[in-house]
Amino acid sequence: MKKAMLRRLGQSLALLVLLSMFSFALMHVMPGDFAELLLIERMGGDLPARDVLARFKAEQGFNDPVARQYLRWLGGILQGEPGVSFQSGDGVWAEIGLRVENTLILAAASIGVSLVLAVPIGVVAAARQGSAWDRLSMLLAVMGMAIPNFWYSLIMVMVFSLFLGWLPVSGYGHWTHIVLPALVIGTSTAGVTARFIRSCVLDVLSRDFIRTAHSKGLGEIRVLFGHALPNALVPVVTLLGLQIGKMFDGVVVVETIFAWPGIGRLLVESIFGRDFPVLQLCVLVVGAVYIAVNLAVDLLVMAIDPRIRGAL
Repeated sequence: MKKAMLRRLGQSLALLVLLSMFSFALMHVMPGDFAELLLIERMGGDLPARDVLARFKAEQGFNDPVARQYLRWLGGILQGEPGVSFQSGDGVWAEIGLRVENTLILAAASIGVSLVLAVPIGVVAAARQGSAWDRLSMLLAVMGMAIPNFWYSLIMVMVFSLFLGWLPVSGYGHWTHIVLPALVIGTSTAGVTARFIRSCVLDVLSRDFIRTAHSKGLGEIRVLFGHALPNALVPVVTLLGLQIGKMFDGVVVVETIFAWPGIGRLLVESIFGRDFPVLQLCVLVVGAVYIAVNLAVDLLVMAIDPRIRGAL
């Protein structure tokens, strides 16, 4: 167990290093001269002369080998000094820290919505295979997967905000502001999760120990939720890890539509504003969260099922 955990931790650290290299490379592949943009920001928007720009590049190390620039950039991040935002003038870490907190709140609410919907729908659909409930629930699941988040968001705003007037269109600061974005992300991922839970529970229901449980006179609910669902958890937990990562893709669109001040909206703002320090750290943070979630899921799966420790 310890050896498998250390091997998986080493793989995650290697991925983090590759991700940091990719984030640093953004500075060189994006249009425009990063050194010139940085100098314009420091000069209050004035365009620098050629000799001033050349002297600035030499002083700040932009003429150094790329490897040395990468190590200097990475060292700044590890020491908590990744620079300041071109747009706000605030420290990048402080700005991203607040946005990450908001995105994690939204992600937690979305996961809650997804599980509350997907678990009972998937289990009952498996128990009633071929019934009208099974066909209806799987139809809704496919619709949830097929509808794009931007279109789904607009429909929710029209129904619950403009027509019924129950919830605010957008904003931040009250619990009602999180309801619509959490519903959009949660219900869109619930379709995949429900279909996967149905498939896993169907596989478990055909095994001998389920027939034994029925022969002992156990009720259907106890057999489903006490015996079938726990034995289908390993693949479901793995899928949930991937779904959480997928949520960070969805928040880019949803946070922008609902004006939720999370890291997805900050990422969009930094791209349009050519705010390279914020953009680089946003990519690094989102990727690091994705790697951390998958590492946690793998460790949880190893703890649940010892048989697969050697495969990870």
